[in-house]
Amino acid sequence: GKAGARELNYISDVDVIYVIEASGLPEQRASTIGTALAAGISRAINTAAPEPPLWEVDTNLRPEGKDGPLVRTLDSHMNYYQRWAHSWEFQALLKARAMAGDPELGRRYEEAVAPLIWTSSERDGFVESVQAMRRRVTENIPASEEARQLKLGSGGLRDVEFTVQLLQLVHGRIDESLRVRGTTAAIAALSDAGYIGRADARELDESYRYLRVLEHRIQMVHMRRTHLMPENDAALRALAKASAGALAPGRPGADRLREQWQRTKRLVRGLHESIFYRPLLSTAANLSADEVRLSPEAAQARLAALGYADPRGAMRHIEALTVGVSRRAALQRQLLPVLLAWLADGVDPDAGLLGFRRLSESLGDTHWYLGMLR
Repeated sequence: GKAGARELNYISDVDVIYVIEASGLPEQRASTIGTALAAGISRAINTAAPEPPLWEVDTNLRPEGKDGPLVRTLDSHMNYYQRWAHSWEFQALLKARAMAGDPELGRRYEEAVAPLIWTSSERDGFVESVQAMRRRVTENIPASEEARQLKLGSGGLRDVEFTVQLLQLVHGRIDESLRVRGTTAAIAALSDAGYIGRADARELDESYRYLRVLEHRIQMVHMRRTHLMPENDAALRALAKASAGALAPGRPGADRLREQWQRTKRLVRGLHESIFYRPLLSTAANLSADEVRLSPEAAQARLAALGYADPRGAMRHIEALTVGVSRRAALQRQLLPVLLAWLADGVDPDAGLLGFRRLSESLGDTHWYLGMLR
């Protein structure tokens, strides 16, 4: 979670997964010792003391959640993830980082789960399951809190995070530049690789930073975890002054804060809906890694299967559109694996691809055309 991505709030919880190594002991004995150590850590953190704990420790993201053992060996973790894990668990593991204990064991855990994380989008119905989970989060907000939710509500932090993580998981299986933990770093990587437009990336980044500032300032008032915007004008004025550096130029006040927050919510929700529910994502997730890479062998076989009469000629069009390091070529490499199937639904796939090549070459790098394609 946020601890793994170095994005902790002032008031946050740290989601911990404990991994043990038997080191020659019988596994049951090692598990007993490991459980005692892990339970002791939680007891030490939560025991009453002159100073409150810095962060709570939450162990419910472990395999099987509350019903699962507190500690597991690496082999036990891998057996669970390979056989039983849900899609959302791989989304959570995207931010996993070895933080304490045996660094070598932590490194082996990271290396073992990475291939599962970055192939999770190939699971049946993966994109749809992530989209359904985001809807469930919104639907479970109490009606009295919905309009004030900074984190879970429409246009909130979760909209940014789910959008970014879904794009990472779908495209990161073949593009290693997207395999980063932090949200702002992921937005930059997605923009650099052309998966989202520069303007969208800038707005997502600025909105996320603004919402995080509000989240921090709200939590610092009473030093407790909350994601609800205050309602009365006095509290809003105080929040506006505390967040002045994140506000648009002008005198900070309750009305200006409300206006900017509502504008940010609308912007984030619009970006979330246009990117998160993009048909390209579901289609791309259902293609094999070779099909997405457009490797010559896989592409020609797929072109023939789709009904192209001249797979070699079609491959020449694909190569002409995707060669080079330009932003246009990068975008075509993302879109063509999907477009090939859509063109194949037409009367003459070969003519359709030729027409698309001519259109793309005549319009060149015009900003509006690339944006429209995306």
